[in-house]
Amino acid sequence: MISLDIESWALTRAHHIVLNEGLNLAKAAQDLDRKRSRTLVYELQKVIAAAILEAHAASLNSDRQLAAQES
Repeated sequence: MISLDIESWALTRAHHIVLNEGLNLAKAAQDLDRKRSRTLVYELQKVIAAAILEAHAASLNSDRQLAAQES
């Protein structure tokens, strides 16, 4: 994956996370719903962790493909 692809992916993914999980969390906080806020914080953590793992896996795969091309 080239740098621009990674940047585009990261921006798209961050936008999606903020629009979905971020706005839901803001709404729950605005409603003073502590139980829902805690649940949504956990969901936000899971989504961010999944995005980091996905980026890491793509990076490893890209490194392997580059190494294979060089040999």
